[in-house]
Amino acid sequence: MGRVLITGASGYLAGYVIKQLREQHDVTLFDRVPPSDDRADLPFFEGDVTQYEDVRRACEGQDAVVHLIALVRERMGQPAAAFADLMIKGTWHVAQACVEQGVKRLVNISSIIAIGPPSAADMPYAADAPCRFTENELFYGLAKHIGEEIGRAYHQAHGLDVLNLRPGVIDGDGMNLGPKAPDTPADHWFMYVDPRDVAQAVAGAIDCATTHGSFNIVAGRDDSAYDWQTAADHIGYAPQHNWPEILRSGGE
Repeated sequence: MGRVLITGASGYLAGYVIKQLREQHDVTLFDRVPPSDDRADLPFFEGDVTQYEDVRRACEGQDAVVHLIALVRERMGQPAAAFADLMIKGTWHVAQACVEQGVKRLVNISSIIAIGPPSAADMPYAADAPCRFTENELFYGLAKHIGEEIGRAYHQAHGLDVLNLRPGVIDGDGMNLGPKAPDTPADHWFMYVDPRDVAQAVAGAIDCATTHGSFNIVAGRDDSAYDWQTAADHIGYAPQHNWPEILRSGGE
């Protein structure tokens, strides 16, 4: 797909996604604030995802949208309404604008928290495993989950291609300083992902034959808490940055 709009294009993860996509696609940026110098040469729409007309205008002429906007770093202590406004209404706006403007594909950046924390008996947690909410991070997790359901509805009702990518804990994003092995690593404890691998997953999701689904995007390790093989099978995900220096359980 040639023309790709990236929402939240001034953010941390967006920098890696833009670098991955810009050589093969015509990339346009959308955000409330202008992008940094490393991406300032690309077309830019200044707008607010909570304002439908801003989103509709930005989607015009696009073949695909990569939706990155979420309440992430400042989310602790925010009321439910803040998540509903930015993440739920914002994702709904993007899906509706895609349909109205003839966009073929939406790649929605969700999160592994959209299905809640796995139990030990279920690890590695499959992408289609039952959702399990807990009090911790409920607002954020619920907003991500509803965002995926919005995509499912628009896929069923309008035939919009929607692929939900669920990154693990993204290395270097905000206070996420990267993984450190516990004193006694347990089976399936690893929940991290390198942003370069998330960007590679986005590229695969844009160009793959799969038209709908949700996929865990985590490091390619056998001690991951979440299964990533489904993403490999459907979107060609092939994680390259897997922290080999951190031993698996059993010291391997």
